[in-house]
Amino acid sequence: MDNNSFDFGAMLDAQFGGIRKGYKFGKAFNEDKSLVRPEKKTLVVDSNDNAAIKTAFEQGEAIAGVVDKETKGGYEVTIAGQRAFCPFSQIDKFKKDAAEYVGRKFEFLVTDYSVDDRGLNVVVSRRQLLELQAEALKEAVLNELTEGETLNGTVTRVMNFGAFVDLGGVEGLVPAREVAWERVDDLNTILKSGDAITVKILHIDREEGKVTLSRKECMARTFRRTPEDEAAAKSAEEVAAWMKDNAKKNAGFGTGAFDKL
Repeated sequence: MDNNSFDFGAMLDAQFGGIRKGYKFGKAFNEDKSLVRPEKKTLVVDSNDNAAIKTAFEQGEAIAGVVDKETKGGYEVTIAGQRAFCPFSQIDKFKKDAAEYVGRKFEFLVTDYSVDDRGLNVVVSRRQLLELQAEALKEAVLNELTEGETLNGTVTRVMNFGAFVDLGGVEGLVPAREVAWERVDDLNTILKSGDAITVKILHIDREEGKVTLSRKECMARTFRRTPEDEAAAKSAEEVAAWMKDNAKKNAGFGTGAFDKL
């Protein structure tokens, strides 16, 4: 897919279906990952409307706002001079303390815009914008990856079946069998979240957005001996030790006996 013609509408349908019918987004990100601003359409603005917010809502543009304070159920945000509401679940991908947001300026998507007898009601989401940006970055990075290449990444999660690794916008999976040449019963004894790791790309499924990785392919190959091999090696070591000890005992035998004649 051409990165300069990324279809946000299709992605929205896949990820945020049911948010609002007819919700529109810009078509692409610039090379520096900033949003491409679509050409503004001529909108009819009523006396109770806020032109900047209505434009952002109608065209799916990101709009800047300052988080003023924490309130019941979320945060109060000032956008273009208008008070808006951002639910707790929509301020970030992962919940953090209020101190991380209050008093700071962020970009938001306007997810609800309506006017009633109480005035203008605006609901915004920062999380949706972050997820859309992450998806666009993933698309771009995925197109640059090549099977067989070796990359450095960071472990994000360790599961029983393998470890997930962030490759700089795309998350790949190192299956348990690809962690090491020898069998590892507990992957947590080898890897943990935050570890830097070198991996080789085994397979890329661009349609599903999945990347299969290998850690062991970037390591010196080792072989684990079978129980039979272990027993044979132990037996050989015992025989060698016995022969060495016996040689020491018999080292002076004969020499002393002839000296007494």
